[in-house]
Amino acid sequence: MAITAHVHGDGQPSTKRFQSSNTNGLSSAVLVENAVLAHSTQLLPDLSVGAGHDDQIHSVLRQLEAMMKSLNARRTDVVKLNVYLSEDLPQATFMQSLREWMPTESAPAVSFVNTVISNGDADIALDAVFVASFDDPISSPKHCYLESPGGDPRTSRVSVLPKGDVLYVSGQAEQGDLPTSTQETLAGLLRTLEHLGLTRDHIVSLKCFMQPMSEVDVVNEQIAEFFGGAMIPPVSHVEWISSEKQPIEIELVAWAPPVESEDTVSYYWLPWLSKSPVYCRATRIHGDRRIFVSGLHSEKPGNGEQQVRSIFSQLENILSETGSDLRHLAKATYYVSDADPSAQLNKLRPEYYDPERPPAASKVMVSGVGHPQRGITIDMIAAPTH
Repeated sequence: MAITAHVHGDGQPSTKRFQSSNTNGLSSAVLVENAVLAHSTQLLPDLSVGAGHDDQIHSVLRQLEAMMKSLNARRTDVVKLNVYLSEDLPQATFMQSLREWMPTESAPAVSFVNTVISNGDADIALDAVFVASFDDPISSPKHCYLESPGGDPRTSRVSVLPKGDVLYVSGQAEQGDLPTSTQETLAGLLRTLEHLGLTRDHIVSLKCFMQPMSEVDVVNEQIAEFFGGAMIPPVSHVEWISSEKQPIEIELVAWAPPVESEDTVSYYWLPWLSKSPVYCRATRIHGDRRIFVSGLHSEKPGNGEQQVRSIFSQLENILSETGSDLRHLAKATYYVSDADPSAQLNKLRPEYYDPERPPAASKVMVSGVGHPQRGITIDMIAAPTH
């Protein structure tokens, strides 16, 4: 596995990109250290300048680059891209544009999922994590409003995660109609943060798995109400397949002040929620070293068990190369589009995870996982073992 590195002096940001033969020009993982990390909102194409697939891809990449320039970042500072595609836009089309936009040796980790886009006529959206630079130290999350077509000045286009610890909270869901479920889920997430000594001011980004996407404005209204007069952090939306009684699940990323720990990851369960051996309710990465793994799918088509085992085999190899392992996973997102791999994931996870150290996680049924003849993809964030 070839490694490309951008390393600076002590205390300065550094990135290592790990590339394997089957990552199609992407990094299989990116290890970032000592960095202030910006988390973008979900960027949507400006269809007024063109609705073709290439037009839409170039639109979101232009928006990302403009955002990055405002935070003294370059294309090569991107460490993770989450790409959301309609069923009509092939992954290969996006990859061709990405290779033109970004040198292969500086490619980020990338994950894909198929979803209806919140702008119903669009075929692509993306959000990004990238290394930002500031002249003065940042000691708390910084929410940035940047001019954009139709932008709401209360809504952050990008939020900055300072150096310190980072908290990943598993997706939570409450029953009810969409407004009620959204409101009560946000209240549950706030209760979680407060239980861990944090507040809503520590939130850096939210991701909503919801249905139907046509009612995304209902969700955004509830999020705006939740944050009151404060800036709203970046939000991304994925349309999932769920019951009407549970129309939305929300997960979040939050900054936490650094605390001394002998371990690189701490795992939390909540006394008012059930305990599972295959996911915890929140994790905290201690220190400024994080590993972003590209979304993984099985190397070959196969049944559910074959797909799941192929993914975990790849994951173990990637983690070994990056200085991590399955006991230092922090956040998993499981996208499934077929019942067999979904069931096999449930069955097989206990073989791979330490029940005292499973990652925070969201498992989401979607229309497609971005890869033909596959029914599952896994997106992972980890920490080094030490």
